[in-house]
Amino acid sequence: MKWLEKSPIPKVCENCAEEDCYNCDVAGERWVLSKEEELHANRKLMVRAIERLERKIAEIDAQLESLGK
Repeated sequence: MKWLEKSPIPKVCENCAEEDCYNCDVAGERWVLSKEEELHANRKLMVRAIERLERKIAEIDAQLESLGK
């Protein structure tokens, strides 16, 4: 994933002495995904959600079928 640094950096980051942001609570204010990466990530999350729901529907259908016999 490609992370982009906001410009200008947030006020909270201006006087930061840390060299790495990976452990910082406000890193999400300074670093953002490119629009393309954000769209790819959101799509992947939605596809996984659909797959989860399809599995749940299949389980429900199986239970309904077993009750019908």
